[in-house]
Amino acid sequence: MNMSADAPRGREPRLKTVCQQQLAELAGTMDGLRVAIVASASGFPLACIGLEAQEGRRITALGAALDALGQRLVQELALGAQESALIESAAGLVLCRQVVNGITPMVLLVVTGENSNPGYALWAVKKAARALGESLSAPGSGAPTTSEREQ
Repeated sequence: MNMSADAPRGREPRLKTVCQQQLAELAGTMDGLRVAIVASASGFPLACIGLEAQEGRRITALGAALDALGQRLVQELALGAQESALIESAAGLVLCRQVVNGITPMVLLVVTGENSNPGYALWAVKKAARALGESLSAPGSGAPTTSEREQ
């Protein structure tokens, strides 16, 4: 599995475990969730619910592209920092939310069914991304120490 150059290799299993746990919590609280993925901002999957590994890799690459496009658009329009992107389709929603943490830039990509409430979906994904970021930034979470970052 390839990881972002920013992510410490020795912490990979813990990182994946924390990401998978957060996805399981999200799936347990969000009706209509079809797919949930945590990926590095460069498009490498860290945890996934609802997709096979190969399809997950392809979707995370597309999610990273969506995140990058959204960031560029927000930058061009001088709207501050991007937090999320939302695509509404006839069959559901695609939400891409940045996960701020002390390890590596990440995104949370969620796909819902057509009967999902967009407002609730945005809130649930925002809450999950925040919880994941806090988990990864907490002491003992697998985040690198200051000395490890300087190496």
